[in-house]
Amino acid sequence: MLRKDVDKKLTWDLTDLVKDDEDFKSKITKKKELASEIAEYKGKIKGLKELDEVLAKFEEYLELDRLVGGFVEMYFSQDGTNPKAFDYMEEYDMANKITTEALAFMEYEITELPDEVLDEGMQKIDFAYSYLRTLKKIKKHKPPFAVINALNKLNPVFGSPYNIWGSAIASDVRFNDLHVDGKTYPMSFGLFEDKYSANTDTNLRHAAFKEFEETMRKYQTTLALNYNARLKAEKALSEIYGFESVFDYLLDMQDIPRDVYEKHIDILKENLPKHMREYAKLIKEKYNLSEMTYADLKAPLMPEFEKNVTIEEAKDYLRKGLAIFGEEYVNETIRHIENRWIDFAENEGKSTGAFCASFYKLHSYVLITWIGKMEDVFVLAHELGHAGHGRYSFMNNSLLNSESSMYISEMPSTCNEMLLANYLINNTCDEDYKRWVMVQMIERTYYHNFVTHGIEAIFQREVYRAIDRGENINAEKLNKMFRDTLKDFWGDDVVLTDGAELTWMRQPHYFMGLYPFTYQAGLSIATQLFLKLQSGTPEENEKTIKNYKETMMTGGKLLPLEWANKLGANMEKGEALKNTIDYIGELVRKISK
Repeated sequence: MLRKDVDKKLTWDLTDLVKDDEDFKSKITKKKELASEIAEYKGKIKGLKELDEVLAKFEEYLELDRLVGGFVEMYFSQDGTNPKAFDYMEEYDMANKITTEALAFMEYEITELPDEVLDEGMQKIDFAYSYLRTLKKIKKHKPPFAVINALNKLNPVFGSPYNIWGSAIASDVRFNDLHVDGKTYPMSFGLFEDKYSANTDTNLRHAAFKEFEETMRKYQTTLALNYNARLKAEKALSEIYGFESVFDYLLDMQDIPRDVYEKHIDILKENLPKHMREYAKLIKEKYNLSEMTYADLKAPLMPEFEKNVTIEEAKDYLRKGLAIFGEEYVNETIRHIENRWIDFAENEGKSTGAFCASFYKLHSYVLITWIGKMEDVFVLAHELGHAGHGRYSFMNNSLLNSESSMYISEMPSTCNEMLLANYLINNTCDEDYKRWVMVQMIERTYYHNFVTHGIEAIFQREVYRAIDRGENINAEKLNKMFRDTLKDFWGDDVVLTDGAELTWMRQPHYFMGLYPFTYQAGLSIATQLFLKLQSGTPEENEKTIKNYKETMMTGGKLLPLEWANKLGANMEKGEALKNTIDYIGELVRKISK
């Protein structure tokens, strides 16, 4: 379906960001003006007075920039085939080139200030505490200003691989219709990911996987070169900024020590596969498969319990499932549906998957493709968990203090999913239905976010190790690395059909640094909180929720490991990760009874 034919009630209303073309141009102009005003401080940032003034002006610029930049990204995500989306993107990028050059001096001059001035700034310029802490940290990795200025000019180039991947998927990749058992089915990237890969019809599932693999294989050389360009850029930047490894460069952005990351991946490799292999055996038995293949891993284990769910019914599930957070939290969550801050539509050119974008002192927007199944309710709960986190962070902090580390970003979203599941389990006497909810926790909450992204994280470590060794990456190497990763993970319990090795082409996460491993981190923190709520008394749970809300309100003031520790999750030694993997194993055992 084309975007113009979609029911307007299923689309989001982006006018809170940009009202119309005139407002877009006005905001672009204002963005340039603010950058010019900041540029007047060049060579003048000598002490706290100038630092306070320039940061206040910078925060104003940043708030406006995120509104218009967010609008551009979301307008493109709703329909990447729309030429107007490219017009917006081009106009924004042109303005960004001008403003980036104008602002290039600012961070450099601030990092030139003595440490004692920055320390005093963190104490007295409280609205910029987190930002100044970050600038103080990067002082030791600061190249000369001429280099920084050049890199700022090249920022659009460094970011282009992500845009190229998105444009290729939205505009260039086209599939043939599927012909299965006398029926014809339309095929697209989104339909495969959201519908066919988890279909109960084995013939349809396999036919879709085959068509997906054969089509995507045609693009592997180009997309591998595109990915390699991003990897080479990250390696070059790590060297320019004086890091010993590309890992150190990327982890520094998250404020995560290298040993914590390495331990994380090692624990995943050692402990997670055995539980998921047992789960794969359950799917094989369910569908009476002669062999369990990679194309079958997302087949639903208890589809007979699945039912159609309307968006109105989803609101009721969310109200009851998230009630433990209190009426204010629930009402603010539901407002996103009622105020058209969510795009539910299914149309050509729309981005696959789902995401949430939060805006300072405003609200969040969520993109999801609503199929009308219980899985959609879990996805909606997940994304609205991000919205809740954004709301607590942005409403209780300055913009420069509001950004938390990517490392903990998936925690609030997963917590929502688990609380929804807990509500469903506690409000039925049907043991089979309880098993089905546990299956949903595996299939939805853990499988994709923990297992799929966990496999990505294991694979990604091998890719960056090759980059650190100075190797070039191409399609053949990526295919081998991914197949080897899958073989180690699934062993002999899953047959790796042709095309399994191309899975690296399916996610944009690889253009976002070390993002995949943060999913397991977030889920581990969420699982510890969830288990605590399960075993707590009402009084204890009230205190736990209060502490959780207060933690979300800290924005970026706490470092990520401090954030986790405040919620009782030890991530340094991998305890929370191990406990979460054990909990996954416990769920699998309960399901198999």
